Amino acid sequence: MSQGVREELLPRMRQRYMGRGKEGKSRLLDELCEQFGYSRKHAIKLMSGKVGWGGETTVKKGRPSRYGRDVVEVYERLWRLAEQACGKRLVALRELWLPHYQKHYGKLSAELRRKVLAISAAQIDRLLAPCKASSGARGKCGTRPGGLLKTHIPIRTDNWDITCPGYLEADTVAHCGASLEGDFIWSVTYTDICSGWTCNRAVWNKGAEGIVAATREVEAALPFALLGFDCDNGSEFLNWHLVRYFQERPSGKAVGFTRSRPYHKDDNGHVEQKNWTHVRQLLGYPPSMGPRSDERGSVLVSTNSHRPSATSIL
Repeated sequence: MSQGVREELLPRMRQRYMGRGKEGKSRLLDELCEQFGYSRKHAIKLMSGKVGWGGETTVKKGRPSRYGRDVVEVYERLWRLAEQACGKRLVALRELWLPHYQKHYGKLSAELRRKVLAISAAQIDRLLAPCKASSGARGKCGTRPGGLLKTHIPIRTDNWDITCPGYLEADTVAHCGASLEGDFIWSVTYTDICSGWTCNRAVWNKGAEGIVAATREVEAALPFALLGFDCDNGSEFLNWHLVRYFQERPSGKAVGFTRSRPYHKDDNGHVEQKNWTHVRQLLGYPPSMGPRSDERGSVLVSTNSHRPSATSIL
């Protein structure tokens, strides 16, 4: 039975249900379960008006919202300035950021400030959901799968010992303008999971020779030994040149070489974060997309500036 038919029939059956006695209600519930395939408990809730259709469709059901547009506006601005932080992080930083917020946007009333500080992390995420959905176009994806070595380079299924430095994540960012056609520069970002030490290099296109040369240069500049290397499934990393570089070492001890799961960017969350703070904030997005900023056009400040980094000029 279609959704439209259900929306038309259920309000009528609810009216019949309210005007019947106990036996009549029981028979109507049997009929409803047989026609619509509902469980009896759900059918009772439908007929009593606790869930489902019925009543004025333009009237929003449920408890009225405690937070109006003024609270949402404050959190939308904080969310953009804090680089799209989640609700839990916004709860942790709001008391520190509110004095600076009020210098730019005006002092908040006592009632509004009370609501801003009282809202929970889950409610913040719910209120910001429409803003997140319309936050703008996504960047172009330049990752092209390298399928030849997927059986030779294992997926990282466990957590490395991140209490010591030496385990790097790597990723690339295309500086292609509005099109991925032709030749252009790619930046390669290397991030240590433990210390946050970040290095950037530039390569022409994504050839294996350039990636190996950049990796060799970064390793020589590291203040610690390279113990492990993790990347995505792009062809610039999954090639024999990089495999031999990590396996055929003068010391005889190979570097662990793993890859993330396909289509799981969070597996390389450390370097993905640095792609924004160390590359896109400095060099921007292609003109068709535009950089992310607040409505005043102010430059977004990185929340990770406390971590050490060594960034070369691209």
